[in-house]
Amino acid sequence: MSERINPKSKIQNLKYLALWLLILILAFAWRAQNLDAFGLSNDEGAHVMWAKLAMDGYPLYSQTYAVQLPLFLETVALAFRLAGPALQAGRWAILPSFGLLALALSWLAYRSGGWAAALTALLLITLSPLSFTFSRLVMAEVPATALAVVSVALMFGYLEQKRKIWLVASGLALGLSFIVKPLNPFVAAPIGLLLVISNQKSVMGGQWSVVSGRLLWWSLGLIIPLAAVLLLYDPAALYDQLVRFRNDLRAAIPGSTVETWDQFKLFFNSHWGFWLLAFGGIMAAVWRVWPEKEQGSRGAGEQGREFSPHRLIASSLLYPFIWLVWLIAGIVMLYWHTPLFPHHFIVLLPPLILLGAELVSQGLGAGVQGSGFRVQGSEDSGLRPALSLSNGSPVSGHWPPIVGVIFIIIAAFNLPAMIAANQSTAAIVTGGREAEALKLLRAVSAPADFVMGDSQLLIFMADRRTPPPLGDVALVAIKAGRQTSERMIQLTEQFQVPVVVQWSLRLPWLPEYLAWVQANYLAQRVWDNDHIIYFGRRLAPDETIPNERQVRLGNSLMLRGYQIEDKAKAGSALNLKVYWQTDTALTEDYTIFTQLLNSQGALATSWDSQPLSGYFPTSQWPAGEIVTDMVQLPLPADLSPGDYTLITGMYRLETLERLRASDGSDFVTLTTVRIE
Repeated sequence: MSERINPKSKIQNLKYLALWLLILILAFAWRAQNLDAFGLSNDEGAHVMWAKLAMDGYPLYSQTYAVQLPLFLETVALAFRLAGPALQAGRWAILPSFGLLALALSWLAYRSGGWAAALTALLLITLSPLSFTFSRLVMAEVPATALAVVSVALMFGYLEQKRKIWLVASGLALGLSFIVKPLNPFVAAPIGLLLVISNQKSVMGGQWSVVSGRLLWWSLGLIIPLAAVLLLYDPAALYDQLVRFRNDLRAAIPGSTVETWDQFKLFFNSHWGFWLLAFGGIMAAVWRVWPEKEQGSRGAGEQGREFSPHRLIASSLLYPFIWLVWLIAGIVMLYWHTPLFPHHFIVLLPPLILLGAELVSQGLGAGVQGSGFRVQGSEDSGLRPALSLSNGSPVSGHWPPIVGVIFIIIAAFNLPAMIAANQSTAAIVTGGREAEALKLLRAVSAPADFVMGDSQLLIFMADRRTPPPLGDVALVAIKAGRQTSERMIQLTEQFQVPVVVQWSLRLPWLPEYLAWVQANYLAQRVWDNDHIIYFGRRLAPDETIPNERQVRLGNSLMLRGYQIEDKAKAGSALNLKVYWQTDTALTEDYTIFTQLLNSQGALATSWDSQPLSGYFPTSQWPAGEIVTDMVQLPLPADLSPGDYTLITGMYRLETLERLRASDGSDFVTLTTVRIE
């Protein structure tokens, strides 16, 4: 049974709970601003694209090349199925993981230091720029870390309840974290330490079978998600994309101590207040040893036993000791990790925050400690609640409050920079060249087209897809030899890509591919040297034109064929590709009309535009080249079902004079369309 210490009234606890919920709601509201904005991370584009492809029926790994674990991607794909493939839907699918992380951290902090620690943990995870930025993006770091923290919290639940289901649940949570992103394997260090401490009598007696048995229960939970992944997906493809790919990265980008240290400095500079609070928390815990040791020695004569080192760890030092082991293990893992990026440092936030909460609970928490809990009695557990001695006596007077207050005041100077950085992130909206690029992409490609490029987020936001085998055109993948010019050219040709996007400073690392694109696309829109969209794909000489024909318009123009992309349904758009060619360079810009006529020859609907919505006017058409125009013919919702005649042609906008076909008519009949 749990035994309460430092009891507080229900009303007081409800007040603190209400305050905690208010802070959490405000944290969500802060993060929920402008969730449809163009992102700050190139990786996010790959994630939403892989999820969209999975939603569209291209299975992960076997058809869709993806270097992220499936639980993360399938969760985003599920959000797309429920709410549509929109960036906001993907980001809202990730945002609740921030709530899970905040809840788990607050619960652990509350166990250690009461409400003061719990509220501190919530405030710190809310204010962290890393947490703020990556809880708003379709990135795996926050969900994976949240599940890892839950795993530690469930282990504490086992220590209190002594039921094996808690062990299995702890292992299961860490296993789920691994199949989101295996970023927190070092969490096994504090979990293993807790398992040993909870069985210290068996360990000291050499009875390792007891510990091994409980470790097996924990491992069972860990293995279940991993085994499910192997059963549900192609193991060979998983190995290639998730294991060999990482090995290729390490071989191509071995990293260096200088580069690793630079990344650590970046994290320290943005979160130095967290480090200061954590250091203060460690000092407060060390300071707390001496009164306990002294009182434990005095109690030895009365109780007939000494206050041994393992009981010292299991008393008020248990929590800060676990947090410190957690932090050290995380630092070691990040030092080994390569390539190392800023978002990887999210894994250090939980132990830093919990150590900082220790300091605040000692320095300010006398009035807001709430209730601590004793661990359920066990002959070999030896565990005691934080903030109490091995005999249950409260610790008091050993940490000078002024010292803790000084640490907290100095750390608070880091907050304005954090808040400013977060507000700057939240204020970002999609505008300028990105808005122009999205409009162009929708105009020069059809919804069913596959688009190539180094900004998959831009392509996704335009409601287009990349070829499923593409993977991510990341710089690390290029350096590792996973993305080559030859492979990019082959995919561009195989999927007859109408548009290539150069946007994220990656295609210049594939100069042969970029030169090929420039030679095989007829038009381009240039914002600057780093932001270019190529369109107007040059058809190969042996490429078959759908519904090919040769109908001349005027003196130089010729209609060469057409292709209807999807079924015609009232209330939607009829997506149509029309193939044109000119014998000589044109000096005039003609407007193309596309019309649907009913059985009486009356106009039912029409689309008038210069080629590719004006982005590739006829005066820019090269002589002899076949130009593919994209038509999105709107079909009114009240359009009656039946057969309609689809016609097209060209005219001079100034005079509305149509070009005559070779048979004397002023339009070309393409086909009969049935409206459903």
